[in-house]
Amino acid sequence: MIIMRSIICIGFIILIFFQPAYSQPSQTIRGKVLDQESRMPLFGANVIILEVGPLTGVITDEAGVFMIEEVPVGRYNIMVSHLGYKSFIMRDVLVGTGKEVFIEVGMKEYVLEMEGVSVSANISKDQTINPMAGISARSFTVEETEKYAGSWGDPARMASNYAGVFPNGDIYNYLVIRGNSPYGLIWRMEGIPIPNPNHFDVPGSKGGPISIINNKQLTQSDFITSAFPAEYNNGVSGIFDLRLREGNNQKHEFVGELGLMGIDFGAEGPISKKSGASYMFNVRFSLLGLVDELLWVGALPHYQDINFKVNFPIKKGKVSVFGFGGNSWIKGIQDDSLHSTPMYKRQITQESGARSGVVGLKHIHFLSDRTRLVSDIAVSRSSTYLRYDSLVNDEISREVISNTYQEDKILISSKIRSKLNAKNSLNTGLSLENNFVDYYLDNEIELFSVPGGDSLVEYPPNILKNDKLFVFNGFIEWKHRFNNSLELYTGLNYTHFFMNNSSALEPRASLRWYFSDNQTISLGYGSHSQLHPFFYYFIRTPNTDDKWDRENYTETNLDLGLTRSHHFSLGYDLAISRDLRFKAEAYQQILYNVPVERRSSTYSLINLGAGSNNNVSQDSLVNEGTGKNLGIEFTFEKFLKGLLLPDYNLSA
Repeated sequence: MIIMRSIICIGFIILIFFQPAYSQPSQTIRGKVLDQESRMPLFGANVIILEVGPLTGVITDEAGVFMIEEVPVGRYNIMVSHLGYKSFIMRDVLVGTGKEVFIEVGMKEYVLEMEGVSVSANISKDQTINPMAGISARSFTVEETEKYAGSWGDPARMASNYAGVFPNGDIYNYLVIRGNSPYGLIWRMEGIPIPNPNHFDVPGSKGGPISIINNKQLTQSDFITSAFPAEYNNGVSGIFDLRLREGNNQKHEFVGELGLMGIDFGAEGPISKKSGASYMFNVRFSLLGLVDELLWVGALPHYQDINFKVNFPIKKGKVSVFGFGGNSWIKGIQDDSLHSTPMYKRQITQESGARSGVVGLKHIHFLSDRTRLVSDIAVSRSSTYLRYDSLVNDEISREVISNTYQEDKILISSKIRSKLNAKNSLNTGLSLENNFVDYYLDNEIELFSVPGGDSLVEYPPNILKNDKLFVFNGFIEWKHRFNNSLELYTGLNYTHFFMNNSSALEPRASLRWYFSDNQTISLGYGSHSQLHPFFYYFIRTPNTDDKWDRENYTETNLDLGLTRSHHFSLGYDLAISRDLRFKAEAYQQILYNVPVERRSSTYSLINLGAGSNNNVSQDSLVNEGTGKNLGIEFTFEKFLKGLLLPDYNLSA
């Protein structure tokens, strides 16, 4: 006890006498400045911290890298400028003591050389990472996934605060975007399609209660709600294009958190400081799951996930390995009063869960200063299961229901991205994926009264498998800048599903006009299509009433075509002041070729994606359904107000 009191006293003395030395903690800001189109490093760019008093800044080196050391903790506005490029300001960059700050900035080249540039502290939320997104798009940062109320660090919950985006309940992060079904959402990571990145996934959904994605590994990413650029396919609602940052290649850093979402541990650092190779990973375990293990409390959610990225710079490019994995389950016991009788008492043990993950390999090779080849190989798995075990009269145990949906995918893609000159950019790409499905459906039971008691009859399960579900996709897109104020985006996307030879050729186009320093008008059109969840294609319609006969059936959904949609958008953007923005956007979306029942009913796949309400056994569907979404959105946005900044005149 005396030793403990002595240690506490010494600690107070250290805090009192040495506090001034730690009253101004500092941190390092690192980053990279690139050409937005070609992604080539920009040498000689000015990176300046705008603050009261003298300006603090540096110049990027030949690799486009910069480092500003000993920056006092706080929020800062950082301006990046370069000769011949439009200056860019990142606002409210949080500098903390825990880890170094890394910023990657893509700069837009001027079409015509300017005599001078007036730079103000406005930030353009419609300046996306994807330079081909001309309308209905905005970028978001890691901090935004934490600032918005109820976001829990989840990009999907954050996006529910945007105009035109509505959450389908509070428990799940399903998104209804401009009236579309949650299933129409496209998830991408590092440019490749990924399975549903959420725990407790259910068949036919694109969301869940808890995100697998760890927002600490994200960098600035895109969210698009209409008239997508031509490189995106297989979706009619919206796009999350997630980008992962690179790990710190100069210093090892570690982070640990304990909160309501669970126990989180992460690490990042250099593999080789000489080459610039780095690693980064985060692992999380559910706190409630640990409580369940320690206290044996029933029906508490368990989940675990990992996110990672390893980056290897090479001559004329880089190679990266990235991905995520998640495992979740919940188990509980309940009395089944519906099927219980005086002589037959049944108790149910229910367990449901999901596993989802992807591993991708990306190779970027610069063919020249303006052209790069991007190649990807990825494998992914998405699996959900539901099991019911019954205990009959406290002595007979048997499995009542066991359903498993497992889907695997192998993807190969290659893209050539070229900045022809300051006015023109051209992208083209091809991809081929093969999907493997394995469904085990055992949920048909009947309870019969027989002499001497009751009897439970289980019928043979449906086992559906297919390992040749090939999907081909190709696209070409062109961006033309008439001048510094007027930009045209055009493109064409083609998708072909080999199983039933359904296909779609989809033109895309948008126009953006900066008709004043603070006002923009945008106009866009896009034709879009989407495949259906694979298990719908293989639903079997029995040809007889004999439930024991599993061989006599017809696959009545096998010839389903793609759901199609036309998107029209008209937008207006006004920067009222340095921290106020107003945006209005009118839209119309016409959906057709939507699967509905052959017989007259209210059922339609246009409503797919609402989680547990999905009907995964609907047969006899035809592409005769239609739908229409029409509306206008208004956004009034006030950014966090930091320092009051003057305008800076820079020579261009």
